Amino acid sequence: MKIVICEDKAEIITELTRIIESFMGGTGIKYTVEAFRKYDAALEYIRSLKSYDDCLYILDIDLKQDRNGLQLGREIRSIDEYKGEMVFVTAHIHQVNTVFKYKLRILDFIDKGFNLEKDLREALGIFLKLYLEKFENEPLVFKSGAEVYMVKPSDIVWIETDKQKKKIIVHTLREDVSVSMTLREIQEMLGSQFIQIHRCTIVNRDHIVKLENSGEDMYAVLTGDVRELVSKRKEKEVAACCTQS
Repeated sequence: MKIVICEDKAEIITELTRIIESFMGGTGIKYTVEAFRKYDAALEYIRSLKSYDDCLYILDIDLKQDRNGLQLGREIRSIDEYKGEMVFVTAHIHQVNTVFKYKLRILDFIDKGFNLEKDLREALGIFLKLYLEKFENEPLVFKSGAEVYMVKPSDIVWIETDKQKKKIIVHTLREDVSVSMTLREIQEMLGSQFIQIHRCTIVNRDHIVKLENSGEDMYAVLTGDVRELVSKRKEKEVAACCTQS
């Protein structure tokens, strides 16, 4: 997830970043915040991106430059083809009508001087919901020889390394799929509901039924009564993950 801020005042950037970090910190989702005070710098960064589906742009309308945030929004839309989400912030609430004339398809319009934190957190909540619907339910494509499997992330229970066959086994609710990939490659395809519990195992946190301790070892009990060992260095992270869910 990429969050891009363009705002001419450093103190507002600091406040926006604080609110974002406070909100996103408890979600477990990987994200980056890139903040710019100059129109051209923000646009150059956005042009450099390879994808826009996971982008949220937070733009000030009055950038106190030759071009304003609305013009920046228009240029962004010509680049991202309306794939990202856009929020405008301003100290001049009367500008709201002007925003809609630009036909930018915005997620929210926020008044800097009134409930900034509350309104931004609400906007972030809506963006997070859209993000999860877009990415967490999008089928993953796995190739195994001549076969192609399309698997919903919600159907994956756990993924493990088969050392003997030098393959990765994707265990789903319906079948097991063997693929010639590395665990790291698969991990890059997965959303935030997956957590690596061992160097050889990734599990879907939504399929963790409970955690069990057996002697000095911790196990994650998964859907289907599957028990997978949690490595020592991952115990705290897994326990925290289950507490949050």
